[in-house]
Amino acid sequence: MKESREAQFLEAVERVSDPVYKAWLLENRAIFVTRPRTQKKAWLEALEMMEDNTEEGLEGIAIAKGEIWFADLDPQAKGKIRPVLIWQNDYLNRAVTLGIYHQIIVMPLSSRLYGGAYRYRIEARDNLPKTSEIVCNAIGLVGSNRLMPKRGLQTRLQREEIEAVTQILNAIFG
Repeated sequence: MKESREAQFLEAVERVSDPVYKAWLLENRAIFVTRPRTQKKAWLEALEMMEDNTEEGLEGIAIAKGEIWFADLDPQAKGKIRPVLIWQNDYLNRAVTLGIYHQIIVMPLSSRLYGGAYRYRIEARDNLPKTSEIVCNAIGLVGSNRLMPKRGLQTRLQREEIEAVTQILNAIFG
């Protein structure tokens, strides 16, 4: 199994034209070839999803830090579909697009506007249907197959908004 992951990884690296990103991928090969338990679960779920053909995968769909997409946060509960803010760096996001990484760090949004030190309000705009708050203290991981690309990109945070969320996270992790 490890050999096939290695082969898949090397094949994906060959498709990358950016030499800096290619060097970063090779330097961090272990995170793509070995699978920690949560990564292995996400990998298996992504493979199962592709076999079932129930939802398209993210391979080939570019995601970026600061973007808001819909995700199914609890597939067993049927109803935890909500917008999430992509928060991991764009190198890992590009690895998701290549199909060699299957975890995404996200923060959920809530349309229940409670305010407080660990929430950041974002007004309805672009395709984001409601004014919402980014729940910064609920940062977590989702499998890449949980994002719902058919619903499309909802909106992107502006630089000032990313900085404000970063300050909230600094207060949380401080």
